[in-house]
Amino acid sequence: MKFSDGSGSAFDRMLRFGSALLPTMGALGLQFVAFALTARGLGVAQFGEYAAIQGVASICVEMVGLGGADLLVRAVARNPEDFSRYFGNMLNLVWLTLVPVMGIAFLTLIWDPSLTLTAPLLLLALAAEILLGRISSSIELTMVAHRHVFRASVTRVIPPLARLICAAAFFHYAHDLSGWVMTVFAQAIVVSIGLTGFAMAIYGRPAKVLLLDQWKTGATFSINQFSRAAQSNLDRVVLAQFADATALGVYAAGSRVLQLGLFPLQIMTRILYPQFFVHGAQGLAATRRYALSNLATMIATGLFGAAIVAGAGYFAPFLLGKDFIHSRHSAMLLSLSIPLIAMQYLAADILTGAGYQHVRAVIYGAAAILFGLILAACARAGGADGMIAGYLFAHALLAAILWMTSFSLADKAVTD
Repeated sequence: MKFSDGSGSAFDRMLRFGSALLPTMGALGLQFVAFALTARGLGVAQFGEYAAIQGVASICVEMVGLGGADLLVRAVARNPEDFSRYFGNMLNLVWLTLVPVMGIAFLTLIWDPSLTLTAPLLLLALAAEILLGRISSSIELTMVAHRHVFRASVTRVIPPLARLICAAAFFHYAHDLSGWVMTVFAQAIVVSIGLTGFAMAIYGRPAKVLLLDQWKTGATFSINQFSRAAQSNLDRVVLAQFADATALGVYAAGSRVLQLGLFPLQIMTRILYPQFFVHGAQGLAATRRYALSNLATMIATGLFGAAIVAGAGYFAPFLLGKDFIHSRHSAMLLSLSIPLIAMQYLAADILTGAGYQHVRAVIYGAAAILFGLILAACARAGGADGMIAGYLFAHALLAAILWMTSFSLADKAVTD
């Protein structure tokens, strides 16, 4: 597999990918075992309810921080001395936006009559998933900004390891969703503080600053990530409106396996991502050439991720229990989306690197709405299988739109 990140030999770049993949595969294993313990411990109905909460939280987490982590990556890739300012800006934006976003997520779920959690426990569940998701992702990107991909991958092990320890301890004694929510909340607080302190110890303390002149650009990054999260999690939120908790739990188990296949893509993307800004200084044509030089690599990585999902999906019922037997079918079909997502990532970064983040944000914003409509229509017509068909179609459509846009804008720039 040959690819170019703009620095070092091909062997060195492959070594970086391999060294980053090993700890990430460890994180995948930990995450999968923790997921299995949670599914078995809660049972299919309670797990379905918890999956709906996680789906909303996974979408809303991308609204927290208003793209501050992406601003940090862009700034540090171009000038490492800007780190302290952008690190401070990133953390300040997280604390300023966390509570309002939690409120949006709470109002989205509180009207669902199938939820059994009380309002305070629902808030704790959302706070745990949103806070840990935002902090862990932001600290990873902080390390990616410094080209420390291996360190970022090692850091990725910490949240699933902590979740696994909690699951093993809690479900040995109890199996109620309320108690699990309180356990997860405590874990999220401890891990979030630990990761933030770890980053400060390595890279230095953040400056006390809020870069208000950067908020528009940051918001476009946030819209992009929000839309991407919607594509990955909206299926569970939509299906919750058309299926009971048991059916949702079965599908959510298969959908959760899909997340395992995205990790190899994210490693490769984070190796390549900073270089898009470097090439972007020369314009859209340069970022497109850079993307095309790494096209085969991304497709191969997508196929590798699909194989992980298909394999994990096949064996999932042996770990989760007989009530989850139909999750195998969902996981294996959903694995077909991974190569399509790989194509999206590469095409979208062409636009971002060349300064067309606003175009990318518009496309992804429209895609989030379109995804919801397609999934709702397909779920209503064909249940879980219909929604899977709509999921694959929507991802293929988005990949085609992103690539066509990158070629169209490049041709326009040449003409002008």
